Amino acid sequence: MIERVKWISSLEKVFPDKEPGLGDGGISPGREAAGQSGAASSFPDVVPCFLEGEVFSLQCAFLAGRNAEGWAEVTLSGDFAEYAAVREVCPVPSRYAGTTWENGEERMYAPGMYPDLLKELRQNRIKLYPGQWQGLWITVKCSGQESGGELPAGIHELELTLTPDQGEPVKGSVKLELLSASLPEQRLIHTEWFHVDCLADYYRVEPWSEAHWEIVERFLMHYGAMGMNMVLVPVFTPPLDTAVGRERTTVQLTEVREEEDGSWSFGFERVERYVELCRKAGIRYLEIAHLFTQWGAKSAPKVMVRRGDVLVRRFGWDTASDSPEYLGFLEQFLKALTEKLTQWGYEGRAFFHLSDEPGGEETLKRYSFLRGKITGWIAPYPLMDAMSDYSFYETGAVDYAVPSMNSLPLFAEKGASPLWTYYCGAHSEGTPNRYMAMPASQVRVLGVLLYVYQVEGFLHWGYNFYNSQYSLEHIDPYAVTDAGGAFPSGDSFLVYPGEGGRPEDSQRMLLMQEAMQDLRALQLLESQWGRDRVMELIRSEAGEELTARRWPRDPGFLLGLREKVNRAVSV
Repeated sequence: MIERVKWISSLEKVFPDKEPGLGDGGISPGREAAGQSGAASSFPDVVPCFLEGEVFSLQCAFLAGRNAEGWAEVTLSGDFAEYAAVREVCPVPSRYAGTTWENGEERMYAPGMYPDLLKELRQNRIKLYPGQWQGLWITVKCSGQESGGELPAGIHELELTLTPDQGEPVKGSVKLELLSASLPEQRLIHTEWFHVDCLADYYRVEPWSEAHWEIVERFLMHYGAMGMNMVLVPVFTPPLDTAVGRERTTVQLTEVREEEDGSWSFGFERVERYVELCRKAGIRYLEIAHLFTQWGAKSAPKVMVRRGDVLVRRFGWDTASDSPEYLGFLEQFLKALTEKLTQWGYEGRAFFHLSDEPGGEETLKRYSFLRGKITGWIAPYPLMDAMSDYSFYETGAVDYAVPSMNSLPLFAEKGASPLWTYYCGAHSEGTPNRYMAMPASQVRVLGVLLYVYQVEGFLHWGYNFYNSQYSLEHIDPYAVTDAGGAFPSGDSFLVYPGEGGRPEDSQRMLLMQEAMQDLRALQLLESQWGRDRVMELIRSEAGEELTARRWPRDPGFLLGLREKVNRAVSV
């Protein structure tokens, strides 16, 4: 039998041994979360509302009785039913859950099982676990009649019925309000590094075989649908997270031939096919894979070249970045590639990388030298890299610096423009992040902070990284969520590699989607009120000035702010 059903917001996490909505906002097992009342995480008396075209997420938690057995059928009814989808929230293991800062002290999150994977129901049925709380994640998306939809704006009901194999059906209903205003298009440029080699490795298909292309397309379509509008293009195998002297699976798109006279010829047919898939997925911006190795640009990336009928590794770790031969190759390659990008209509929408997160005086000299070499070869396309050292940026070594969120306030104060940011597993000092162990609000608050700082672009390194650190081995992300103990669980991927070559969402992926919707809603309100008044609303709801490290941990802050924004734009 099923003992209880409870509607909760997306800012809760459902752990099997604890009733959700009682005050922790979804912190990790065995820990108390100071300052998180969590009361607003369960649905309040006010009817939750959302905008046309928005993907609204909510959860239905239920407690199976201690004598429960077998399965239960899940059905949705009510006006919103045909616009809703339901998935099971599944816990996954985390051995390295990461760290957090409390009162200036760094503390470890507890290892354990964390709710994260959103799994499609098979035949609308869910397995019952006796005496445990379980979660169902529901998304609702629809347009009102004013936008050509069939459902009128207003309050409508969504009802969920659980029918166990043994016992009586249990129903739970919730009222939601569809507002007449629509979310504007996303202005933020958002990229999550897309690792095509991990797809080939996990599904055991030959890189760029038709089977691989089909899988890549499915993941790209999901990538675009979830709001990522810039993607990494592996013109060469990206030299990212690769141990010195080691290689990742070759996924080079460019066909390169070395002629007998020492010149180079290039085939861009596969690059064009990849770009067309991106266009089909609604991905407007491209970032060309790094032209030099990570952490200092000391070497060339792996470049496979055809000599006659033989394919050989021509450049790699043993090629110094300032090698005249490699730079001569790059000059011909980059001029040919940029000509193609312009021909394909990407002027103003494609970016180049030199090396990820450079820093230090020695690296600055090397980086500046290399920039001086390639600037003319990639014109008019800009150079962009993750770079958190402001003294490095102010030399003019890069056009688009992407500082970590820890460094974002400094870059904003100094007037860096355009202003981008990123975070990763190295950043836990109170900034937004997406560890599985973190409260859900720490994922979703990103959207509000991007608005506060007027950030134009957000970058993260792990949409689907299914390797251990330095790519020393492949992993099963369903079993190993921390890249082999290297990065806090949740850092290295947002989606799981599902059956049939299709991505499966994580709870964090949907929270990231909500964060970007929050940003778009704030921008919509700004178009009506002006920025100063919107900032006043944010400060009023927060009770203080927001910074990248200081913002209300109570999930009620985000829910209350969106409620007020939604009502204001719908007047």
